[in-house]
Amino acid sequence: MKREELSKKMGGRILESYYDYASVKNLVYEGLEFGLDCIQVFPNMLPKVQEVLEGRRLDLCAVITYPHGTFLPEQKAFEIKDALESGATQVEFVIHNINVRSGNWELVREEFQACRKAAGDHVLKAIVEVEWLTDEQIQKVSQLAIEEGLDRLTTSIGVYTMPDENKNDVGIRCKPDDVKKIKAIVGEQVKVVAQGRIDSAEMAEELLLAGADYISSEFAAEILRSCAK
Repeated sequence: MKREELSKKMGGRILESYYDYASVKNLVYEGLEFGLDCIQVFPNMLPKVQEVLEGRRLDLCAVITYPHGTFLPEQKAFEIKDALESGATQVEFVIHNINVRSGNWELVREEFQACRKAAGDHVLKAIVEVEWLTDEQIQKVSQLAIEEGLDRLTTSIGVYTMPDENKNDVGIRCKPDDVKKIKAIVGEQVKVVAQGRIDSAEMAEELLLAGADYISSEFAAEILRSCAK
């Protein structure tokens, strides 16, 4: 896939607390250089991002209640509104997956409704965390996303690990099946974002072929530099 084609489907991200503002500044420049779909940052990074942008156009996605999502709907709604007032053009919240795993579907619906209302006409994404859910739970969450008008579903927060056979922690990587499970339910009604240690153009293309509409990666710039112009 050509660089320009992939960049329109690619989002860059800084979602770890150990980064400094120099890293945030660099992410902004990468977003501008490659024409990324968006860059994802914590809400408290938005003022610095705006300072670096100096009025230049770049979609900014603020991550809400990241990484665990175990907040009340009204708390998520407050964070969303605050992020939008600070310059975000997209917002992405982590679903309260304790409610999902417990089958509290009306609470999940209320959360989706509150976040949709708070986001208004802005792009609203929700992180599903497929690695912890059953196929039935993924199907139900995806159906609720359709019903409540969410714009995009993201496969994972992209930072969790699992022990391997030697009991060493290994980062969870997004798999084509993760994408397919969501896409099979939402079709074209909700866009699917693949996220989770996507570190090569080959991996990104495989996920797009599986049905992902967008790729979110901390390695976005490296991936795009490896692509032919």
